[in-house]
Amino acid sequence: MSVGIIIASHGDFALGVKQTSDMIFGEQEKVEVCILKPEDSLELFREKLDKVLTKFDSDDELLCLVDLWGGTPFNQLNQLKEEETRPIEIVSGLNIPMILRAYSDRFNPNETAASIAKSIMIEGSNGIKTSASNNEELVHKQSNLMNLPISESKMINLGIRHVRLDERLIHGQVATLWLGSLGATRVMIVDDEVVNDPIAKASLKAAVPGGIKLSILKTETAARRIKEDAYHGQKVMLIVKNIKTIFRLIESGVPINKFNLGNSSPKEGTKQVTKSVFLSEEDVHKILELEKDGVVVTAQMVPMEEEKSFSQFYGK
Repeated sequence: MSVGIIIASHGDFALGVKQTSDMIFGEQEKVEVCILKPEDSLELFREKLDKVLTKFDSDDELLCLVDLWGGTPFNQLNQLKEEETRPIEIVSGLNIPMILRAYSDRFNPNETAASIAKSIMIEGSNGIKTSASNNEELVHKQSNLMNLPISESKMINLGIRHVRLDERLIHGQVATLWLGSLGATRVMIVDDEVVNDPIAKASLKAAVPGGIKLSILKTETAARRIKEDAYHGQKVMLIVKNIKTIFRLIESGVPINKFNLGNSSPKEGTKQVTKSVFLSEEDVHKILELEKDGVVVTAQMVPMEEEKSFSQFYGK
């Protein structure tokens, strides 16, 4: 038994960290990289992760280093942690001092994934330094772009600040950008399958930032509770995996007058409508009908992007 290391990130960051660490410390055994590309679906990334797992022995403990807590690499590894019986620990905030300490600690046969995880958290934090004067006060301010105006509507009055199609649900862009820009107090996941999936639910609970409440509801339940004004005075970000869930909510009488197309991977019978969204002809037709009825449909990966209506960019 030994401690294997998985380095996972959005884009090639994890690969760069491994290459830098190999230059400094020398190439190490049982260290694998798993990268999430922009075009990857959740299923494809999980396939990559499963392939990485075959590189380790069945009794190896696993130490997983990720770039961002709550991002897709973290979420998928957290699901793996729920599924596997072997010890698996996850540490976010990936940096070079952290991984070098992990390499060093592994030489001690008494170290476990859990003990190394605790050690590298301290090393990773201590490795963050600045040349700025210690006497300067460091003030953290939200960008003006993170305080976007919110138009008044019945949807807002019911506590729903933003409705988003995003099959990754709570991941890096949502956890670090959208929730902050909205000042969200609650994330509402509406999906009839996720609500019955204990592993997915556990992963979502781990991914939601501290201080923000989480609801995971069936479509019918969400529609009823929203119409009952159960979230009045709150700031809810509502997220769905499937565009048809939004259609069903509207058909159930939920006054959704605006929603955002964030992420939906390619599937059989779909076509690309934005860089990150693939929809069927039926779904596109329904969206165009909703726009005629006054519903605003936008496509924004992050809140800082320019907001354009669906009809403005579709087919351009």
